[in-house]
Amino acid sequence: MLVAVIVAAVHAAVVAVATPSPAPSPTPRFSLGGNGENVFVDQATRGPGTQPPEGPRFAAGSPISPMSPYDWFTSAPVTPGVAGVAQYRVTGTYHATGVDFAATLGFGGVNGSTTNALYWSEPLIPNLNDHALSRVVPYAIVFPTHAGQDDASVVSAALLGASASAPDGSWRVRGGYFDLAQSDRFVFAPPPLTSVVPSLGAQTAETLGPGMPTIKDWPASPSSLPLLGVDGTWHHGGLSAEVTDALLPALPNTNLRLTMGSLALDRGDVGRFSVQVGHFWTSGDPISTTTFFGVSPHIYRGVQGRLFTSTLAGQTETIAGARAFFHPARSWDLLAELGRAWYDASLVRFPGASHFGNYEHFKLARHIGKDVASIEYHRFDPTYATLIAPYGIPENIWSVAWSWPGVWLKSTYQLVDNTIVGANRAGIRLTYDHNSKVVEAHVALGDWRQLFPTTKLNASQVGFVDGFFLLQRNGFGTLGRDRQVGLYLAWHLPADDLTFDGVEDYLSRPADAGQSIDTVATRAPQMVVSWAHHFNDRLLTVAGYGRYQLSGTWATTPVNAVYGDLFGGVQFATGPHTALLVEARRYALIGLPSIPGGPPPDMHGTALIVDQRIAL
Repeated sequence: MLVAVIVAAVHAAVVAVATPSPAPSPTPRFSLGGNGENVFVDQATRGPGTQPPEGPRFAAGSPISPMSPYDWFTSAPVTPGVAGVAQYRVTGTYHATGVDFAATLGFGGVNGSTTNALYWSEPLIPNLNDHALSRVVPYAIVFPTHAGQDDASVVSAALLGASASAPDGSWRVRGGYFDLAQSDRFVFAPPPLTSVVPSLGAQTAETLGPGMPTIKDWPASPSSLPLLGVDGTWHHGGLSAEVTDALLPALPNTNLRLTMGSLALDRGDVGRFSVQVGHFWTSGDPISTTTFFGVSPHIYRGVQGRLFTSTLAGQTETIAGARAFFHPARSWDLLAELGRAWYDASLVRFPGASHFGNYEHFKLARHIGKDVASIEYHRFDPTYATLIAPYGIPENIWSVAWSWPGVWLKSTYQLVDNTIVGANRAGIRLTYDHNSKVVEAHVALGDWRQLFPTTKLNASQVGFVDGFFLLQRNGFGTLGRDRQVGLYLAWHLPADDLTFDGVEDYLSRPADAGQSIDTVATRAPQMVVSWAHHFNDRLLTVAGYGRYQLSGTWATTPVNAVYGDLFGGVQFATGPHTALLVEARRYALIGLPSIPGGPPPDMHGTALIVDQRIAL
């Protein structure tokens, strides 16, 4: 009897342990978090290059651009002034049963030089960022000779966005400012920053390396501007979808809107496959652009070549693309990207002269141990993704005709990624990557040819764009060529990194007899050498030197200039939720005048940037 009672008791206990009572439903709760930055910028410049002869006309909208005073590695202006930026983002989340509701408030202020605040601080929060859609900071292109000439004081607070999402992240609906969850960059790439994110040093614009080192807990800054609108995402297993309706940066009294959808299937080691379609259109006032197919075309013939402008309005573009990445055999990768774009505008000289444009990219990679060798082919038609989209302000960036790597077009961004190859180009690129604990090496060789000459006839076709080569007379068209050699080397010691970051670009186009203004024969060697010492994962120092040279001939102008940048800095954690970066730079430019007989572009300057990161 007693044994039976004991057995029954043990059985009941085992059953109770094996089948616990259901967990109570989670109680709704509220959480609060955020982050922010406090940035101080102090720059001083001297020399005749601080007052370029093209400056006043450039500020008024002329495409004839100066070659100084700019940082050649980033294209950002270097102007005297002191600026302070304090900005914070606070996010509150209400965790209800089965759904999370969140809202983000942004508040901050700018005091001092608007140029330094907009181009050398952390990317400003959307309600302060004139590059995007804000009109709060009273910025204009100026070439000040001393501090105080472009100062302003602004404070702003705004609701940046709100969202509802599943606790497991399987779906989310957002409104306000946001970054896309997924996008194939040959169909749409968010507008890239034209400002310089504070860092411990410089790097070449086309670097093959991973970027400047940071301490362990230093979060990466955004590399593009956010969108403003509504967005929805959905995930199930390896399948994900996103739909978007948003505004993009645009000048005052104009709008650029997109509606877009994408679908991706990620099968892990099997591969990733995606399709995406975006439709873009502009409205509002006509805009003046450096294209030739709009109305009221005008040619500026001079030492920089045949620069040109026209006026556009009512632009529309649809871009569709498909992408596949998979492994055709062991140790092999294959990437294929195909896109097509249809562009038109209501205000053009020859209505109905538009033609679709194609994008093709194929890449075959072979894994050799930890090394990867690849060959890729690009073709980027002159009418692919060429909607002209200005930033929220006329951008003050280095865009003299012979600058390389150049901007998309003056003060505008392209809807897709053009960092490897731009419009009206096709060619081959070879790369080799070696990664080990001690030695890291990346090598690239690129050779791209112009598809069609930029003659007056071709450039009059609606949507025809070439990002670098200027206008030629009909009957005298020639084809240009871009070549590039890149090398990144790093020697990783237990506590030190020694790196060499080098790129050399060659831009050439022969000129027909009697058309010397069409001549392009330039080379642009760039290199950055740096040393980094890691005291621990909370303290890091970096020092180095960067050099950017331009030499050759552009149009009828001999080009020869050198920009040098000596830099050093320290980055360290100041507490469990705070960190500090201090960056010092000494830069100088010497060279031939941009206008024969004019003042030299020679200038020099210093910069001190202090960036404090705070996690709330």
